[in-house]
Amino acid sequence: MGSVEHIHQPPAVDAASALGWLVTAGADAIVTETPRNWLAEPRPAPATAPVAVPRPVIESRATVPIAAPVNAEAMTATDLGALDAALVAFAHPLRRADTAPQLLTGNTTSAIIVLGDVPEVGDTPLSRLTARMLAAIGLTPENSAFGHLLPWELPAGRPPRPEEIAAFAPFRTRAFELAAPKLVLAFGERAAALTGAARGIASIRGQWLAIGNVPVLATFHPRILLNQPELKRLAWADLQAFAARIETLE
Repeated sequence: MGSVEHIHQPPAVDAASALGWLVTAGADAIVTETPRNWLAEPRPAPATAPVAVPRPVIESRATVPIAAPVNAEAMTATDLGALDAALVAFAHPLRRADTAPQLLTGNTTSAIIVLGDVPEVGDTPLSRLTARMLAAIGLTPENSAFGHLLPWELPAGRPPRPEEIAAFAPFRTRAFELAAPKLVLAFGERAAALTGAARGIASIRGQWLAIGNVPVLATFHPRILLNQPELKRLAWADLQAFAARIETLE
C-alpha cells in the first residue's frame, strides 16, 4: 500500500487579519453575482443632499425669572412678627407646622443682613464654618440679621427650586422693607440673584451689587468652601472687603 501524502494546512487566522491581508495585497472590491465591466468609465456618484450636523447644546447658567405671586398678607404685615404669622398661614408644601419660619432671624434691627438660601438646622460642619467666617469679621446673631430665600430647610438637603424661591418673594420683599438694612452679604449665587445678577458666583464674587438701593457683596456659600477649601482665600478677601464697608456705616 502506498504512503498517504500529508497535506500541509495553513494556520487558522481570524477574519480581521484576513481582511487586512487582502487590503495589503491590493484587493479593493468584492466579487458579486452581477457582472461588472471593469474597463468602462466610472460613473460619477449621484449628488446627495448635505447632511445637517447638529450643533452641540450648551446649557445656559442663567435661569428664567419666575414672576412672584401677590400675597396680600405678606405685603401688609406691619412688623416681622406679623410677617412670621403670615408665613405660618401660607399654604405651601414646604411649610413646617412643627418649626418656626426662619426668613429673618438674629438681630433684625441691625443694619446688616447675611443672606443665604435655606436655614441650616443644628450643629453641622456647614453651620460651624458659617459661624467662624462671620465671627472673623465680627458678625454674630447678636449684631447682625440672618436672612434666607426660604424660611424652612429642604428635604434631603437639596437646593431650592426657582418656583419655590419665587413663592416666598413677597415675604422676603416685606422683610427687607421692615428691617431696612444698610448692607447685605450674599452667600452663593442664588442669594446674589436677588440683585438681578444672572452669572455664576465665580464671576460676581467680590463685586458690589444692589437690592434696590442697598449695597450687596456676593461671595461663595460656605457649602462650596467645604467641598473646595482652596476657595477660602478668595472668600476671605470678600469678607475683608465687607468688613471694611461696615466701618463706613454711620
